[in-house]
Amino acid sequence: MASNIYATKCPCCGRSAIEDYYYKTGEQYTYCMRCGYNYSKTIEKCTTECLEYKEEKNDGNGVVVLEKKDGSRKKILLDSAVTDEQLENDKTSFLADNIDQNKSYLVLFRDGVFTVLLGNPPEKFYLSFEEYKEKMFAKYGVPDYDFMVPIEE
Repeated sequence: MASNIYATKCPCCGRSAIEDYYYKTGEQYTYCMRCGYNYSKTIEKCTTECLEYKEEKNDGNGVVVLEKKDGSRKKILLDSAVTDEQLENDKTSFLADNIDQNKSYLVLFRDGVFTVLLGNPPEKFYLSFEEYKEKMFAKYGVPDYDFMVPIEE
């Protein structure tokens, strides 16, 4: 399987999302580490006569990024409205001794508004897709295909 992975404009929040497009099969995965939006288009049925896809989409409700002191990271896309119980669990995880609170964060996304509940998202988190794209092209140069924006997460 071969794919192209690049940054694209999130259809939910307008910031930088990641797209993984399998050009030989037409399958696609898109996810936004800003608002939590995620989309997948996968082959459900393949015969000599037809090719059927299954599409799934979840509008974003936010993200949780927990970076451990050893450098490993856990990223969670919030697919649905966050419950009080889930918030308490995320806060407990955030405050654990092995978590680097300076590099971890919990952000909710509702009605087009980001609310930082814990931590400090990195500077790139706040950039519109156009600003992000401009910074990446300035740093890495413009590729032959200008839709293929480099990813830096």
